[in-house]
Amino acid sequence: MRTRLVTPAPPLWAALAAGVGVAVCLLPRGYPGRWLGGLLLVPALFWPVEKPPPGTAWITVLDVGQGLATVIRTREHTLVYDPGPLYSAESDAGQRVVVPYLRAQGLARIDLLVVTHRDTDHSGGTASVLSALMVDAVRSSVAGSVGERCVAGQKWIWDGVAFEMLHPGAEAYAGEAKPNHLSCVLRVEAGGKSMLMTSDIEAPDEAALLARYPEALATDLMLVPHHGSKTSSTPAFLRAVGAGEVVVPVGYRNRFGHPKPEVLARYEAMGARIWRTDRDGAVRILLDESRPAISAWRQEHRRYWHGR
Repeated sequence: MRTRLVTPAPPLWAALAAGVGVAVCLLPRGYPGRWLGGLLLVPALFWPVEKPPPGTAWITVLDVGQGLATVIRTREHTLVYDPGPLYSAESDAGQRVVVPYLRAQGLARIDLLVVTHRDTDHSGGTASVLSALMVDAVRSSVAGSVGERCVAGQKWIWDGVAFEMLHPGAEAYAGEAKPNHLSCVLRVEAGGKSMLMTSDIEAPDEAALLARYPEALATDLMLVPHHGSKTSSTPAFLRAVGAGEVVVPVGYRNRFGHPKPEVLARYEAMGARIWRTDRDGAVRILLDESRPAISAWRQEHRRYWHGR
């Protein structure tokens, strides 16, 4: 794939200035000052890509409906944790949400794409992401997929941010496991603060994690397993993780009734603050040595159609 020039979306003032600049450049030949139009284009064309400081991770849980797509950025690297759901034969979250979001950030390359498991609400956007962007590596639990398997114990560090794959174990690939049980679970740690990315693990997988890491599951933030299904978020697992902030990736009025009220009650009982993509839109997390900073798109960019 050829390298494409991708610039981040400029601020409003720069976009308006560029519009005026185009109008000036289109004035009749010989009109004095036409060259000034070119100057007005410069801020929009060369707006710099904003990057996290070293040792910091920016994590964005995108609003893709009933499914999951998350972008994790460090200073010089980008990881996509699931490319989102398949909407129809002609549409998916990869082309509609993930790729436009990355391009708006000025990114045309992904260092690692993690496709956590086969279910199309998580893997449906894979082909669109692979065809639209440069992807250096893929890790997945999907049989026959490109790249390598995600296996517990894989570790790497990008720009001072530590990543570790916690699930599934290598032995899980030996049988005919349900796709959810093979979900790639990723832990991200920056500045002593951490977030647990759980995809669609269920109660048996939570038990396996407790057995494999009996004293090392505590984390500050967590993606709620399986969209808040009653098959996940067991009390023992929640006690071990102890996350004070949790994010539910869920679709508005989804047909599964996620998140289940009894599951939300467990998180509320442990004092966790709950974020939901169906209510809050994209949830953005700044992970560094200070207290994690969390913001919601719909709180910062309110519109009348949000029902508020």
